[in-house]
Amino acid sequence: MNQLKNKDLDLATKAIQVARNRLDIGSKEYRMLENIEGREWKVRADRELESSILTVLRQGSNYPILSEESGLLPGEGNRQWIVDPLDGSANYFRDVPFYCISIGLWENQVPLLGAVLEIPSNRLFIGIVGVGSWCNGEPIKMQVESPAISSTAVLCTGLPAGFEYSRKNIEALVSVCRHFGKVRMLGSAALMLCYVASGRCDSYWERQIAFWDVGAGIAIVQAAGGEVRLGEMGANMRVDVEAASCKSLLVSQVHSG
Repeated sequence: MNQLKNKDLDLATKAIQVARNRLDIGSKEYRMLENIEGREWKVRADRELESSILTVLRQGSNYPILSEESGLLPGEGNRQWIVDPLDGSANYFRDVPFYCISIGLWENQVPLLGAVLEIPSNRLFIGIVGVGSWCNGEPIKMQVESPAISSTAVLCTGLPAGFEYSRKNIEALVSVCRHFGKVRMLGSAALMLCYVASGRCDSYWERQIAFWDVGAGIAIVQAAGGEVRLGEMGANMRVDVEAASCKSLLVSQVHSG
């Protein structure tokens, strides 16, 4: 890992560290809840961390940037940064230890790399597709048994802010969950994907999750050798996502069976 050189990954990790340092300095005031719109919670840290991240990324590259707070910012070329300055804002506000900074890089709708910092534990997950994935410099790998059996697997999922709590959707969620041995809803899509990549969990599935929530995590899963499937991206930048340590544990495979 010490010999791995990638300027874009270096830039992403630098942006994450700058944002983390800013969070440490202003942590108390940054926990202030500024807005609740529907089921979307915004704290001051969301925009403060984004400001730090965008400054660093702009200094080191001219790629377009898609960020949760500012939307799509113009740039040059086919590569695009995907930024969630604080994934798990409600967890951060309530001091539930599942929140992170997430930065991914995609090119022509294809993930290239991702970096996710689990803030409470200071664990940095990184991955370059086609090269590998690491956590704090150590290679990570998935838990794959042969044959993989969903009844002994752990599924990560969630209820995104835009989720419609209709009877139909709730029943569909329960129908999926009953195929797995355990189900976890942790409130951070980026971290749940990193947990799949590192073997802590086995499968992830979420409907109409915001793209910035999963952009980095998807790259890390793929870099670790996992399977990922995306639905069609909506105009609101929300998408159905499933990921797993192996094809047989993808929700579409388990549920169809």
